[in-house]
Amino acid sequence: MADDTKVYPTGLTEKEALEINEGLKWGTRLYGATAILAHILAYALTPWLK
Repeated sequence: MADDTKVYPTGLTEKEALEINEGLKWGTRLYGATAILAHILAYALTPWLK
């Protein structure tokens, strides 16, 4: 019999799934901010892009 507290197909509970999702969102934000900073620095510091 299936456990109703588990989220299909991962086998995690809803609380565990939300916790992982929150960490994934923060990781994505950090990655995006790093990419934006890198693009700004590349534009500012390379003369052939101006």
